[in-house]
Amino acid sequence: MCVIAAGAGISAGAALTANIAIASTVASVAMGAMSMQAQAASAQAQMNLQAQQAVRQQEMQRESMMLQQNQQRQSLILQQKTQQDQYNLSIQQSNTQIANQYQHQNARVRSEQANIAREYEQRRQAYQQDKESAEQQQRFNNEAANRMYVQEQTKLSEAKKKQAFAQQAALAKMIGTKGAILSAGRSGQSVGLLVNDAERQAGFERAQASALLGSKKEQAAITMEGAFIQAQSANTRALDSIGIAPIAPYMPDMPDTPNFVDPYRDEPFNV
Repeated sequence: MCVIAAGAGISAGAALTANIAIASTVASVAMGAMSMQAQAASAQAQMNLQAQQAVRQQEMQRESMMLQQNQQRQSLILQQKTQQDQYNLSIQQSNTQIANQYQHQNARVRSEQANIAREYEQRRQAYQQDKESAEQQQRFNNEAANRMYVQEQTKLSEAKKKQAFAQQAALAKMIGTKGAILSAGRSGQSVGLLVNDAERQAGFERAQASALLGSKKEQAAITMEGAFIQAQSANTRALDSIGIAPIAPYMPDMPDTPNFVDPYRDEPFNV
């Protein structure tokens, strides 16, 4: 600061007044400068505070955005996990339903196969019984026809013996009659007539025995033929009583093993 000295036409009072004025001016200027510095410092502090607030606000906004993003991500993860759990549950339920259906179909097919096998075995046994019964009936029929044949052959043999005996008896009777006639000493035409009558009577008896034997033969033949026809007819009925031989039935196939879905192998919701 410049100080004005007394002299050179300036009195001491004037110099003092001037110096006081200068000092006052310097002080005013200094105070103004200090005020300006204070205002500048205040403004700088205000600006720094505003900058810090802005930075803090930006940091808070960034943290808020990060928190919001993290919440959204967690919400998305939870939503996807919920969807995955629901999907897994639906797959498990579907697999359980498929397994139950497979077991039901498997049991139904096995039951159907058992029923078919049982019915086939019943038909086979019934057919075998009918066949055995028919074969036994045929044996009975043939045995009955054979017995009838033996009986008729026995009767025919007896008839042949009777016919032979009758012829022998007639011949013996004729011989005896002729001997009696001739031994009686008769002569003439009456003797010839009596002899011829004895021969004729013997011939008639032999013819009668032969005719009876022929009738027995015809009757035996008719009886044996009837027995044969009856046996054949009975055999035919026995064969007709046999049903059709059962054919091995078609067995339904077992159901295919189902393809189960593995929810942990092919996950539709991957985070």
